[in-house]
Amino acid sequence: KQQRRMTIATDNMAGTNGADDRARSRSRSPRRRQDLPEHMKGLTALVVNLDRRTDRWARCEAMLKKETPWLQYERFPASDGSKMTIPEDEICMIWSTKRNAVYGDYDEWVFDAPGKDVDGKHWRWPGEEPSESDEVWEFNDNGDGTGTAKNKKTEEAFSMKKEFAERFRDPGQEQRMSGGERGCAHSHRRIWEVAAKRDKPTFVLEDDAQFVFERTDPGLGMFNGDLLLERLSMAMAEAPDFDVLYLGWSGWRGGHYKLLEEEDAGESVRKVEYVWTTVAYVITPAAAKKLLAAASPMDQPVDNFMAWEASQGRLKSYVILDAGDTDDMWTGGLVDQVDFQGDSDIKKSDGGLQGDNASEFAVGTSA
Repeated sequence: KQQRRMTIATDNMAGTNGADDRARSRSRSPRRRQDLPEHMKGLTALVVNLDRRTDRWARCEAMLKKETPWLQYERFPASDGSKMTIPEDEICMIWSTKRNAVYGDYDEWVFDAPGKDVDGKHWRWPGEEPSESDEVWEFNDNGDGTGTAKNKKTEEAFSMKKEFAERFRDPGQEQRMSGGERGCAHSHRRIWEVAAKRDKPTFVLEDDAQFVFERTDPGLGMFNGDLLLERLSMAMAEAPDFDVLYLGWSGWRGGHYKLLEEEDAGESVRKVEYVWTTVAYVITPAAAKKLLAAASPMDQPVDNFMAWEASQGRLKSYVILDAGDTDDMWTGGLVDQVDFQGDSDIKKSDGGLQGDNASEFAVGTSA
């Protein structure tokens, strides 16, 4: 499940009128495309945007014009999974959590009541604990993976413990992909079809990408488009044989592996073991072909799918570090997301940080 940094509000919410003038009047001088390092030339961004989200496109385009005038970009109409028929031989309808659960956080609160029928039974997901205004339950979290829940109506109290929901890993839960997940996956698959035909890497952006935010180390100030150019160029030079470079990421990578036992001393990039989010990444033509070959159909949400291919050694993926990103962090990079939890068009079929109801999409257990 994903976590994101908090984005600082900026004037990027303005419309596109005058964006070029503001960019030219900044104290920072825009980098001309012909001045780019050789390995950056020809890089074009495709920005995934639903036709009905003109507000997101206006914000994103204003940001691109202001922060990255050196970057060529095109709007890429997203597949709207809630309104269109998506071929099942391209994107599956049902997926299993079995692989994602090897790396994902599927902790749950269960009753800790030895000798009683409720012992070990699911109570709530973390983040769904009752508020003070809850009419049935009150809950005290001890902060050590245990807590006490009291039924206000019966006055009965129960000990609770937080533990991994093993059924998501073995045998795995079968979930119906939400319309938003299928649309997102199909959008990226269509982008890979375009990227596979190019002779240069493609910069993939989702329309909630944010280039201006408070950096991990507040003492470094705000991130911006100039820093994105600088650190992306460093990363592409450091890992010239990459398949995928993640500019925004959450999860397991060099310096913070879950299962891998190896050292990674990369300066601006770290090897991916398993990371989530597809808000911003650079993909090579060769990698796009690999993913297309494996995605017939794509058998889980797109960020899980890409992460799994990397974890199995079939995709050479890296995360890009910002100065201040440390090994003990869960999330980082050069791109944040605007209102990640509050303004999403995608319901997470296995719950997710937004607190979507996984039971709404449950089908059964995997064979």
